[in-house]
Amino acid sequence: MVPLSPPKSNFDTSNFGKRTVSAAIGVPLAVGAVMAGSPYVDILAIFLLGVLLWEWSKMSGLPLSHPMNAVVAILIGWAIFGSGAFLPAFCLALAGFSFILFYHYQVGAKLVPSLLLLSGPFYIGLGMTAILNLAKAAPLTLLWALVIVWATDTGAYVIGSLVGGPKLVPRISPGKTWSGFIGGSMLGSSLGVTLAPYCQIGLENPAFLLSLALTITFVGHTGDILESAAKRLFKVKDSSRIIPGHGGLLDRIDSLLLVAPFLVILKFFKVF
Repeated sequence: MVPLSPPKSNFDTSNFGKRTVSAAIGVPLAVGAVMAGSPYVDILAIFLLGVLLWEWSKMSGLPLSHPMNAVVAILIGWAIFGSGAFLPAFCLALAGFSFILFYHYQVGAKLVPSLLLLSGPFYIGLGMTAILNLAKAAPLTLLWALVIVWATDTGAYVIGSLVGGPKLVPRISPGKTWSGFIGGSMLGSSLGVTLAPYCQIGLENPAFLLSLALTITFVGHTGDILESAAKRLFKVKDSSRIIPGHGGLLDRIDSLLLVAPFLVILKFFKVF
């Protein structure tokens, strides 16, 4: 009888090596800027915003000169030079988004395509504004979120590649699996609970702390899936190719762009 061979792993050692090198460069840069504060974190945020908007323009065809990007620039200016309060920034972004969308409709553009095109800068602008808000008001909370997001992403990639199994959202991202989703969430939430005291996350209830860390991993997965849906819509594999092993910057921080506003809202309502 011929012995059964184990299933072939989809783990790409070469790609994982590139991801590791990229992380070894990017992680200290991000952590250092957050801990150093202004003006370093502001300069980094402006640079990242420019790259993200360029990537969205490259994917979607929305010109960089589009007025929606001016709204995003105002948001970042608010976060850097203004009070940095997130709620007024959200209202400003929503008003600008609604006005420009209405203008598109008035000049004959189709509503749904315009909505999809403009949603990218809106999402990127709010996400970066929230990241800057946390960097200035609660830098340790931002670092805590960064660790959870990075651990979730790494765990999902490694475990999903090694274990495989049923697809999570096959019509949106065929590479994502339930094993990666579960493994990434377990790793991210475990590190979140472990590092919470060092990041001054003021939650004494272990069950609530674990629930919060686990929820952050779910929000991160959602951000990743949303970006995958955008890439599927625009028929591209990566947002760009500037980061070896990851693709584009948007591919790297898509989760954080959703996690940061989520944490700002929790902070606003004093959940922790």
